Amino acid sequence: MGAAADATDTRYYVLLPWWSLRGWKLLPYALRHRARRRTEFFYGWEWELIRACDGQTEVRWDELGDGQRACYDRWEREGIIRRCPPGQRLRPEQEYRLYPARFKESVHWSITGRCNFRCRHCFMSAPHAAQGEPSWDQLMAMLDAFERCGIQCLSLTGGEPLIRTDFWELVDEILRRGMIVTSIFTNGLLVTDNFLDGLEARGMRPAILFSFDGVGWHDWMRGVPGAERAVVDAMGRCRERGVPTTATMVICRENVGVLRETVNLLASLGCRLLKVGSATPQGEWLDQPEHYLTQGEAYEAFLEYIPHFFEDGVPISLELEGFFDYSRQRDEFGSFLEKHTDEGSFARVLMCGHVRREMYVSPKGNVLPCMSMVGGPIEEMFPNMLGTPLEEILDSKSLYMDIADLRVSDFMARNPDCAACEWRTQCCGGCRAFAVMDDGTDYLAKDMVACEYYRGGWKDRKDKLLRSLGKL
Repeated sequence: MGAAADATDTRYYVLLPWWSLRGWKLLPYALRHRARRRTEFFYGWEWELIRACDGQTEVRWDELGDGQRACYDRWEREGIIRRCPPGQRLRPEQEYRLYPARFKESVHWSITGRCNFRCRHCFMSAPHAAQGEPSWDQLMAMLDAFERCGIQCLSLTGGEPLIRTDFWELVDEILRRGMIVTSIFTNGLLVTDNFLDGLEARGMRPAILFSFDGVGWHDWMRGVPGAERAVVDAMGRCRERGVPTTATMVICRENVGVLRETVNLLASLGCRLLKVGSATPQGEWLDQPEHYLTQGEAYEAFLEYIPHFFEDGVPISLELEGFFDYSRQRDEFGSFLEKHTDEGSFARVLMCGHVRREMYVSPKGNVLPCMSMVGGPIEEMFPNMLGTPLEEILDSKSLYMDIADLRVSDFMARNPDCAACEWRTQCCGGCRAFAVMDDGTDYLAKDMVACEYYRGGWKDRKDKLLRSLGKL
């Protein structure tokens, strides 16, 4: 009897220090990484296993099933747990905490509606500070709410976020609360050596996302002489210091012809990704249609460029407005517009996966699914977290949660011609931000961008091109 007991394989595991036990309404079993944008969710039986990884609870290995053992082995390989002597304890910040709200992993936060540039195409009219700028007390009220709801990751944008005189005070407050700044969106003018010194002094390494609207056209688009030189210099500084950078480019009739030159320049500056989108009739360009490209014209320009992209050795990860996506890291092609599901899944497939994990908060405090909805008629229909507790916004019937919970089946029921479309299982109703650009307040309207992509024959033309290039 004693010999058999001695042979029992009893183990102890402990969570590695960067993981914390967390939970939210409807999703009570989770682990969150304290330094990265990563949250792992568990079923109840898995949760019992991971809760035992406290350094004190015996894990009787011989009594576990194969599936249970496989969980512990996988978590150990993935750097979530490690074996340890008995008696170790979790750190206080690792202990379980249940937040009183629905889950949100990150917030894209406009900390100002002001800007030091005069961008011709600004959809939120930052040159005229149409969104205003929240006070310090309002910023703290929003930050308090993010913390109460268990939101850890923040990306800072504007307007131009670096023009706030209290920018570093805000960053320090974010870090003091154990939150992380994952990215900063900027026009680059203020990304100086002193700014990068400030990041290094705080042990921060957020991605810097620059606006760059084309070689030879950036000054014109941004309304400030020397803007192009400034952003190129800023990217060079980031490259020298190993700070990751990406860029966005807004195309219009004037600058669409320099896409190839722009991609190659950004790649030479160490930029990892370029996202290209068309100027829209919002904000500063609301009534200037002479600048807009039609969707077909934008797609034609993309088809013309794609062969050059391959000729140049796929120099950068690239997103062409959902029409064509390429990841250098994974060496994969795709399209934001292609969902590829089946009709049997429509009842449970969400219209937008992005909004389930992330949200956008405007300078006014409006809570929206994404920044693209700012400046349009629908913006003021969304709840405001300076007037309504964020917990309530994330746990009640609001326009924001309507979109967060929207299923493809809801859209198809509203749009019977879409339900009868041959492309329905690939399109799945498209993007809600694109939809409200055409129908300003109806978030169940058709996405005419997706309609053009499929019904206009552009998907077929793109696939034919990729086949001719040996890429499909």
